[in-house]
Amino acid sequence: MLCNLDQDYNTLVKNKIYDVIVVGAGQAGLSISYFLSKSKIDHIVLDQGKLGNAWLHDRWDSFCLVTPNWSITLPGAEYNGNEPDAFMLGKDFSIYLEKWATSFNAPVEEHVRVDQITKEGKNFLLETNQGKLEGKQVVIATATYQRPRIPEEIKGLSQHISLLPASDYRNPSMLPSGAVLVIGSGQSGCQIAEELNKSGRQVYLSIGKSGRLPRTYRGADCIKWQKDMGLLDRTPDMLDNPAMRFRGDPHLSGANGGRTLSLHQLSKDGITLIGRISSIEKNIVSLCDDCESSLKATDEYAHQFRLLVDQYIAKTNKLAPQPTQIELIGEPTTEDIEAIQNITEIDLDTKNIRTVIAATGFNYDFSWIKPATLDDFGYPVTKKGVSDVPGLYFMGLNWMVKRKSGIIFGVAEDANYLAPIISGNIEKT
Repeated sequence: MLCNLDQDYNTLVKNKIYDVIVVGAGQAGLSISYFLSKSKIDHIVLDQGKLGNAWLHDRWDSFCLVTPNWSITLPGAEYNGNEPDAFMLGKDFSIYLEKWATSFNAPVEEHVRVDQITKEGKNFLLETNQGKLEGKQVVIATATYQRPRIPEEIKGLSQHISLLPASDYRNPSMLPSGAVLVIGSGQSGCQIAEELNKSGRQVYLSIGKSGRLPRTYRGADCIKWQKDMGLLDRTPDMLDNPAMRFRGDPHLSGANGGRTLSLHQLSKDGITLIGRISSIEKNIVSLCDDCESSLKATDEYAHQFRLLVDQYIAKTNKLAPQPTQIELIGEPTTEDIEAIQNITEIDLDTKNIRTVIAATGFNYDFSWIKPATLDDFGYPVTKKGVSDVPGLYFMGLNWMVKRKSGIIFGVAEDANYLAPIISGNIEKT
């Protein structure tokens, strides 16, 4: 039975030394808990909010997973429904997580915020809002994307204009009347801009060089192609540089059965595309002259992906249909390119823009884990999730072991690797 501190503040045993403490009750933390439970390892799973907190509270109401249901490969909860190629609503996935956790009696403690972790002797001491906890081993499963990032250059807004991160957006009706400026053209920014536009709002979308993926190409979903081609199994050493671990995902949507998100189509639908924001002073937004170059980068990303698929099909002699017109949606025409305006400045008041939504990604902070070794990016140094500090492990980090480590599809594999190591270390103590 899951513990809930809203009802019982005495469920934590504070004078006990736990064999394992897991910090984070999302898919990564629950995956390691599943294997620990199967091995009858005494442990506890802490979350600063509720189980699956990010899926419950950090997504908009209509949010859908961008990966198909078949990619839900959680240990003991592999998807076996009738719609493997559909895309689950975020709120339904949070229910899915809760049912899964209940099925193996995951020892989850909700609303326990861990403020600091230190190591005293062989054990770890956790300072929490519910007091001190002690464990022989600790698994950090708080993910890479922890806090919304609000760039300094957009913090100079006038007070009468509402600024909120994408994680605080729920639906169009929650916003003040008037037009909306969405900053960021990754998955969240494009989907929110599209929803606002369909609701009748005038929308301005500040775009960057996020890639575009075709939802389907030559008869298969783009995630299926990535899986088959081994792209999800790429390791960090295969990247051109370590900073690419934190690059935003290409825009894509699972809404309404899943579809390609195209900046060109968003423009045709009435959304005004603008370049990156260089500064905001009260109600004046200054823009970079890079809208056209960003569009070209997005188009090139899609082109290179399709080329990879074509080459893979040719190399493996795989039977696959030729691309259809629907699968090529989003490709620009000459008219599309010519329709893009070169806007260098916007007066928010003149355009009646009353809301700015920052879909500008997230920051992470692991400084509260005092024993952890961090790299030049402030990112934990691990070998397949095992740190150089005995008893300290990580789960669910982006590019931790492979490209898929930070997504639903990859956590089971990483947890299955880590759990025996954790169990073995308990037996040695």
